[in-house]
Amino acid sequence: MRVIKDVFSLYNRVNGIGLEQYYRDVETRAEIGKFAKSKNKPMDWLRRQTDLEELIRRVILHTTCDSADGSAHVSASKLHKEVLKHVREGDTLITFNYDTVIEESLGSSAPTWTPGDGYSLDASGKTRGWAKSFVENRNLRHGESSQVHLLKLHGSLNWTLYKNNKVRLKPRPYVVRARRGAPVSDKCSILPPGWHKRIDVNPYRQLWRTARLKMESCSALAIIGYSLPDTDLLARALFAEISRLRAARKHYLKHLYLADPDDTVRERLLNVFVPALGPMGRVYRYKDIEEFSRATGWPNRRS
Repeated sequence: MRVIKDVFSLYNRVNGIGLEQYYRDVETRAEIGKFAKSKNKPMDWLRRQTDLEELIRRVILHTTCDSADGSAHVSASKLHKEVLKHVREGDTLITFNYDTVIEESLGSSAPTWTPGDGYSLDASGKTRGWAKSFVENRNLRHGESSQVHLLKLHGSLNWTLYKNNKVRLKPRPYVVRARRGAPVSDKCSILPPGWHKRIDVNPYRQLWRTARLKMESCSALAIIGYSLPDTDLLARALFAEISRLRAARKHYLKHLYLADPDDTVRERLLNVFVPALGPMGRVYRYKDIEEFSRATGWPNRRS
């Protein structure tokens, strides 16, 4: 409710105001306030940012968690499991989502993925709470190495940062708390939908570099349900630079898989990666994730 009041106080309406628009406006005004602060009724823009980040966290938890048995947890997604059946040892998954649906769905299929090293980070907290239960519930060994890796370029609801910007896995990532009827924020490490994403500091610096190197060297690339929005300038720059370098080195992609119900999205992504395909690269278009998961060509992508 407090976020709704803040939105109304800024725009005198709430209809038609998108999440990214509001966060961008609040973030840029907070930045201006650092060096050009008003003496007359200055807004607490940082508090508004914090409130919105907590709202994002809670909305994602409420839409992905199952609490029917009294304890909140994220169940594996049937659709994700169908797609992830095609993942092979040595593959890398990249996501801009904050939720843990991929992790839960990966953990129920081969090859092995564990929270200990599966994020391509030296994370702490892997022997406690959520991470410990994840390993034990799947009959994995503590310290077992992951055969695939998951790079979360915008962070994750189950991460928090401590000294030197190292990731600690949260023991209770799905907790939503209140005190005397008022919401209590619970910190997590995510890059909100603003204009100033700090990917130049760890852990994001390391993650984006790893993602770039993986995408520069892979033989096949699948992009599922990502529309490459205009506001995500960093992702656009990353993809464009990868495509340019692959073309310059003549290290072309063999297979490009695009799954999205919007024809214009598939065309947008194809235009970015055309230079990386060279004269022999093959493109596969799917109208949705279900059609992609049923495709017979995907398992044979190593050809």
